[in-house]
Amino acid sequence: MSWCSSSFSSSLLLVNPPPRASRNDTRRSLRMSLNNDNTNSNFTSSSLLNSITKLLWGQSLPPGILVATVRTAWNSAWGLMMSQLAPSDFSGGYSRPASKFRILGSLSPGTLHLYVGLACPWAHRTLIVRALKGLEEAVAVSVASPGMDGSWEFKGVGGAHSGSIGPSLDKANGCRTLKEVYGLRRGGYDGRSTVPMLWDKGSKDVVCNESYDIIQLFNSGLNSVAGKPELDLSPPELKEEIEEWYRIIYPNVNNGVYRCGFAQSQEAYDRSVNELFCTLDRLEDHLANSRYLCGDQFTLVDICLFTTLIRFDLAYNVLFRCTKKKLSEYANLHAYMRDIYQIPKVAATCNFTEIMDSYYKTLFPLNPGSIRPVMPSTSDHHFLCRPHGRESLSSATPAIFLY
Repeated sequence: MSWCSSSFSSSLLLVNPPPRASRNDTRRSLRMSLNNDNTNSNFTSSSLLNSITKLLWGQSLPPGILVATVRTAWNSAWGLMMSQLAPSDFSGGYSRPASKFRILGSLSPGTLHLYVGLACPWAHRTLIVRALKGLEEAVAVSVASPGMDGSWEFKGVGGAHSGSIGPSLDKANGCRTLKEVYGLRRGGYDGRSTVPMLWDKGSKDVVCNESYDIIQLFNSGLNSVAGKPELDLSPPELKEEIEEWYRIIYPNVNNGVYRCGFAQSQEAYDRSVNELFCTLDRLEDHLANSRYLCGDQFTLVDICLFTTLIRFDLAYNVLFRCTKKKLSEYANLHAYMRDIYQIPKVAATCNFTEIMDSYYKTLFPLNPGSIRPVMPSTSDHHFLCRPHGRESLSSATPAIFLY
């Protein structure tokens, strides 16, 4: 083997190297490439870059220089994008901005309009409570889709499994983007345009863009127009327990997956991923003997957990680097998720095509190539409809199935 390598290397020395292209030849080639742009459908930006590098160096950029240059440029651009899109604390940990608009005072039920995005787990909460409480007629909804520039746009197209909600136009104001809707409020608005957002058509103003406030309002504040006013997803006797669970799952699971995905330092990522999976392990143990987080009663906190779990293997496990375990490896958590998915009206709020397209194709800093992986088989609609076997954990029929 060594002889062959030596002979091959020696023979290379006897071969005359190819003549180096002159700068005039390279300039001529570059002009031809540009002139052919309109006629050659295969012309790409990489072709132009290759021509430019040959013009500057007389040959393709050496691999070492190419890698070092792109790495430096990308790290700088990535840091800038992340600082704008995902603000961090001093350690590089993701720091979610507080919601700007909170519910204050009484509301007029007949003038409310809900804006959501189907990829967003926070908006998904509001869709589920709206459906379970029978508020579809009382609170109309407009569904935005993420634009390539990070904004929310109203396109009115999108894939869905049968019966599921899909993207729509703006049914309340006829705007093209959610930013335009926010801008209609009195005094205007130039901040973050987020979903979910509850809009008052009467006063032309933003009522609230905090998801937890909205689901509490939908649960108990609109019973006069709800189709199921008797259903209470936050009964007084469980409020303390619900809040206790929410204080656990919000920072470590709901926001925890984002803290993993948007971490800007190894230290911040390690801390976040450890807290995430420690909490998932704790939930797995708890759900071995409890049908829902608060026993037999399905509550708002179950909905808050569900909207993160349903996205876990679809997006967070891969894109957000939550890779220690897949949700499908947690027997109790996955069965719990399927149990909730099979509650009437819940599955129709889930649009897996929108979820995967939105995460993989629009979160450019995390997936520059915008390549969308295949959907995990354990997250498919038909798999999620398989028997979950959790009925045996209930001592009585949960209230969610009585109304």
